[in-house]
Amino acid sequence: MTGLRPRFPSILHALVEHAERGSDGSHVTLIPEPGKEVPLRYDALVESAARCAAALAEYGVGHGDRVVFCLQTGPQFVTAFFGAQLLGAMPTAISLPVSFGGAAGFEGQLKDLVDYLRPAAVITTKAVIDGLPSLSGTHVVDADALYARAMASDAPAHPVRLPKGDDLSLIQCTSGSTGRPKGVMISHANLAANCEQFVGAVGWSSEDTTVSWAPLYHDMGLITGLLCPVFSGGSTVLMPPTRFLRAPAEWLRYISTYRGAFSAAPNFAYGYVTTRVRDEELDGVDLSSWRVALCGAEPIQPGTVRRFVDRFTRWGLPATAFTPAYGMAEASLVITSTRQDETLVYDTIDRQAAAADATATDAGPQDEDALRIVDCGRPVAGTEVRVVDGEGRPLGENRIGHVQFRSPSRTVGYFDLPQETAAAIDEPDWWKTGDIGYLRDGGLRITGRAKDLVIIRGANYFPSDFEQAAETVPGVRLGAVIAVGHRPQDSDSEELHLIVETELDSELHASLRQSITAAVSSRTGVRPDGIHLVPRKSIPKTTSGKLQRSKARELFVEQAAAPGV
Repeated sequence: MTGLRPRFPSILHALVEHAERGSDGSHVTLIPEPGKEVPLRYDALVESAARCAAALAEYGVGHGDRVVFCLQTGPQFVTAFFGAQLLGAMPTAISLPVSFGGAAGFEGQLKDLVDYLRPAAVITTKAVIDGLPSLSGTHVVDADALYARAMASDAPAHPVRLPKGDDLSLIQCTSGSTGRPKGVMISHANLAANCEQFVGAVGWSSEDTTVSWAPLYHDMGLITGLLCPVFSGGSTVLMPPTRFLRAPAEWLRYISTYRGAFSAAPNFAYGYVTTRVRDEELDGVDLSSWRVALCGAEPIQPGTVRRFVDRFTRWGLPATAFTPAYGMAEASLVITSTRQDETLVYDTIDRQAAAADATATDAGPQDEDALRIVDCGRPVAGTEVRVVDGEGRPLGENRIGHVQFRSPSRTVGYFDLPQETAAAIDEPDWWKTGDIGYLRDGGLRITGRAKDLVIIRGANYFPSDFEQAAETVPGVRLGAVIAVGHRPQDSDSEELHLIVETELDSELHASLRQSITAAVSSRTGVRPDGIHLVPRKSIPKTTSGKLQRSKARELFVEQAAAPGV
């Protein structure tokens, strides 16, 4: 790794220094709903975070403690996040339940997380508090009441004490929606290094405004939407992800109104705005300020990119704005990125050569069966990437294998999981990403995943999340459910499909599908796109009895989706 010297040793150092600009300083602007704007200038944010820290200290939160955030994007989240960090505590953010009418699955998720992290406090909404049983050993804090204290100028304030680099800054949980949590520990030095890498790669500056809807409980939303702008000293405009899903044109209008230069989203979002936004919703919109339309968090589809750029260049979007990147929570966020003003590059490679020989061999551009793999860019400054075979031996360019990286932004490990941490490291300090890909001309291409994660709209889910939820339904055979992701041709994101063994008669299948859909949606927040009911002993297994997800996907999902079937 090459030497990297971040301009600030932590995000808090950056925030405090930028706050000294006072009335000339930048803002975090929260837009919880159209017509409602909550600006937090950096100097005011430091003061409110200090008062929030004092209030959290009264609940017993201190240095080294964990604090779980279950909040929508808003000023309550932002002030409490920095307030916790001022105490030396580590925030961990999770999503709010979709609806608290069916919160049984969420209760289990939260209890698992609390049992794992042993947080000093959980900060959430009154609706969640009212719907939850008491959590032993953990204070449950009303976010609105905490925010009121933070904004009261006469409330006591905690002294602003800046952290050391090896102090932990936050814990990012990677377990998807439910299932066993796995907390990625990110130090202040890790986070500062990654922000330095990111702002250098794409040219972020204090003059730039960021606009983001990506959820703050996701590493991409938190770092690109809030922490990188604070690190660079620029302003940021944040809207809740629920607003984006209901009215995606708002995202584009805010970029136009606030002259946003940076905004990040997963692949599905670019397809979503392309197909869902009507021309009449873009009256007066000017996207010429949008220099970096960052894309990551799920596989990038060239067709999605092409349709997005073709559609919105009519509203001033620069043709070079689309910026593919690759990263993961274990790297804080970014590992590779294309650079500002670079045009999109993707390879068209032979599918059979990739599968049989683990080699990226060029195919004809019109070959319909070829794989189209986007260049996710070169490693950011101070980061190294390599591709290795199954024995850990480095491979040359165009050889497909396991992707590993090392970087000053790399996690120190998983919280309280030393065995999992050790298993993820290839000595001396290479981190196993779990992804499959290859290098070409210095750029990284990702071809697949070593694990069977299901990626829905940029969020990673373990198959067991959905399988366990389905198994709670009477009529579903225990241990005989497989959840897989399937991306239909020309689709912008994966769909969730469940293959379920049952012994119920066919006339009961319709109601069984409805019950499975309800159980999975309630527990995970994801609605299945397909439920494939099959007879007992239909799901393929290995000789040792393990379910074969890839083979089941091929038999019951891909064949059913094939033309003429």
